[in-house]
Amino acid sequence: MNFIFDLAMQYRNAAALESYYDGRSADLAWQLLFASASIIVLNIPLGTFVHTRALMVAISYVSGQLSPPGTQTSLWGIISFPVRYFAYALVAIDFIIGGKDAALSALTGIIAGHLWWWGVWESRALREFGTAPGWLRALIGTPPPPGPAPGAPGGSSSRPRRPGAQTAGYNWGSGSRLGG
Repeated sequence: MNFIFDLAMQYRNAAALESYYDGRSADLAWQLLFASASIIVLNIPLGTFVHTRALMVAISYVSGQLSPPGTQTSLWGIISFPVRYFAYALVAIDFIIGGKDAALSALTGIIAGHLWWWGVWESRALREFGTAPGWLRALIGTPPPPGPAPGAPGGSSSRPRRPGAQTAGYNWGSGSRLGG
């Protein structure tokens, strides 16, 4: 049951995060590789071998930081709170269910997610590193970016917003009324 819950949550958070990359799939893949490598390195002293939960926490952290201010989420339909704190709630749940070791492993996801969000979206420290190399663009089939990376000088703001953008799901358009 836990695996199904994690899989569904991973899909939801990855879909929400993907909406901020608007046609830059290679950049998202590059940053996911960076987050994955960071999680593996941070988990070496802990001696953990399964890092899927930490990756889910990292994706939740970045997705929450990029979401519009005031966006709410629900945990199992029981508790509603700001989406920015969702990753911390996951670490707290890991602490309650799995103990200190599970929480420490999940906390590495918050650290990797914060490095990703701060380095690529918020500061100018790792802005160049946030753009995928040419070999990955060619592998994925993503054209080179038309301009500077998000938040770079001359680029868009550090928190990209598309008019009418959703944080998850699809915009199917207005459609046509049946029988009209």
